[in-house]
Amino acid sequence: MTDLQGYLPIAEKAAEVIDFMMIDQMGLMPPMKYELGGRDNRAYLVASFDPLELGRNLKPYENQDVARRLSEALARLPVVITKRTGTRYVVVLSGRPKLPKVVEFPGFGEQDVFRLGVGLKGEASFHADEMRNVIIGAGQGAGKSNILHLLMYQAWQFGWKLYLADPDGHTFNPDIWNKIAAEPVASSPEDVNKLLDRLSGEIADRIALFRQAANGGIPPADLEAYNALVDEPLARIGLFLDEANTSLGDKRVFGKVADLLRRGRKWGLHIFLAGHEWHKENVPAEVNDMLQTRIGLTVATAESSQVVLRDAGWGKWVLRKPEGRGVLRVGKYMPLQFYLVPEEMERTWLSGVEAPKPLPDEEMEIVLRSILEEEGKMTMGFLTDDCGLSDTQARKLAERYEARGWLEKDPENKNARFVTGRLRALLATNSQTPQTATSPHIWPQTGHKQAQTPDMELSYGEG
Repeated sequence: MTDLQGYLPIAEKAAEVIDFMMIDQMGLMPPMKYELGGRDNRAYLVASFDPLELGRNLKPYENQDVARRLSEALARLPVVITKRTGTRYVVVLSGRPKLPKVVEFPGFGEQDVFRLGVGLKGEASFHADEMRNVIIGAGQGAGKSNILHLLMYQAWQFGWKLYLADPDGHTFNPDIWNKIAAEPVASSPEDVNKLLDRLSGEIADRIALFRQAANGGIPPADLEAYNALVDEPLARIGLFLDEANTSLGDKRVFGKVADLLRRGRKWGLHIFLAGHEWHKENVPAEVNDMLQTRIGLTVATAESSQVVLRDAGWGKWVLRKPEGRGVLRVGKYMPLQFYLVPEEMERTWLSGVEAPKPLPDEEMEIVLRSILEEEGKMTMGFLTDDCGLSDTQARKLAERYEARGWLEKDPENKNARFVTGRLRALLATNSQTPQTATSPHIWPQTGHKQAQTPDMELSYGEG
């Protein structure tokens, strides 16, 4: 709480200076009264005018040059002219607000509320519904990876499903994030395309679920409305693309991302795009408009800041700033010192993460049976009749495996799907796979046609 009593002598002196400047130096009427107040740990002197004495011509009093001259006379204390409820001058007696240099992340907050950093009026935190889709621009060494970790760790803590792409594998180290994300971290444009296809498939699944939950024939308006109707709520989805301008150079990737930006929010999807250099050809206006939250840190060129922040004044603000200092726009612009996520904090969060199994136990059994009983062939009939899956479950499993490169169609065998060497190698590395499953008879590396039936019988227990 601000100690206003301590500011009283400063306020009295400031009032004398304002009266002198207004009457003797500018030939204007002085304020009618002065009030000392406090807010956000700062002290303010508010000078109010009598509207009857000012008359109709308010331009001389509301001229910004008056505020500048008063600020200079008051040893450069900030002076702001407000016009909401009559003309007032507000003098910030506690001095010009400053941002802290470094602030460590203080800990996770409420569900789906992102804690981002410290602004001139305290902490900046926003619910996911306010932030929606996010674009991040930052030059080398400005703190882009830290911002992504700050957002991503919170999304993970909230229980979101994460889809990640990073061509360098630096921000999203696959050794770590493959254990956490819904899909392996994508690196190449081809991998990103497959990742987006998988995500689009999940959106399609959600569309079907929304229709099933329709109340009176009207599907839920959004994810929150859906979750209020069902016993098993759906998690939000976070799509994080680092070095996104590289991926968006692929027309296929760009088209899919643009489509998800247009229609994903209703189904609980939030998209985060980050890059060092942004240009108008990467993010044209029709796509840029769908990125509601903007984060700009120090960038190499003014053009890059213009694409991200879309404001000339705020774009200049991020030039030559220290690491972690930037501008955030969630509805309105604000300067911010973003929270720092130290490495030791990350290690603590990740200490309990276990390496995932290549496949769930029930899917592992299906693949093994396909290899042992069908020479790697995985038809719809095998999945439904032999493995007990429903038609929908069988179709989804086959499409998912094919998108990951685990199944491929053989034109010489009526386009039937066969297990690929990629999936065989993945299962062979699983420590829980039976030793006999590593036999070359069962795990041929040159295609399904060389598969042989071993002279042995395997029994299939539960799980």
